[in-house]
Amino acid sequence: IAMSVRSLESAGDLDVVLMDMTCSFTLGNRIATDFLPAEEGDKAALVQAALLSSLADETPEGRSIVVLAKEQLGVRGRDIRAPEGASFFPFSAEKRMSGINWNGHQIRKGSPAAIAGFVASHNGKVTEKVQRITAEVSHEGSTPLLVAEDDRVLGVIRLKDVIKEGIRGRISQLRHMGIRSVMITGDNPL
Repeated sequence: IAMSVRSLESAGDLDVVLMDMTCSFTLGNRIATDFLPAEEGDKAALVQAALLSSLADETPEGRSIVVLAKEQLGVRGRDIRAPEGASFFPFSAEKRMSGINWNGHQIRKGSPAAIAGFVASHNGKVTEKVQRITAEVSHEGSTPLLVAEDDRVLGVIRLKDVIKEGIRGRISQLRHMGIRSVMITGDNPL
């Protein structure tokens, strides 16, 4: 962090720059790229639940889930409406999940920890397979969101960061100047 003109003058001695991933490398939002079901043959149920749980989610991530789900289900925008009698559970940073209550069921999508707590409150648990999928998605640098209905996790949504246009060229320029760049982030321990 440049706090004075003097700090800028001494920047000529830099050989490493640490940059926060969000807003340095990325636009600060993520988009849904895949639905990974907990059980074979359950992808349609996962996609439908992800769509329903995202209908009232106005975050960039929530909107991207709706777009990807509509694409995979082959439905048009006008064909998507909240089911009659449904009530929404809005996203909040504290709860780290959002969803819908409909037809006697509670469908939620959110962080792995939030959804684990949600299914536990319904006497369910996150299976080893879902834990493995979650770890794989995290390990590749993406963000996993879990989707659950009542006591059962239906699967994982893979979110990828949107990289800023031209960032590769800028990092390459730093490298040519002899400056190593290191990306740091707080949202993925890996």
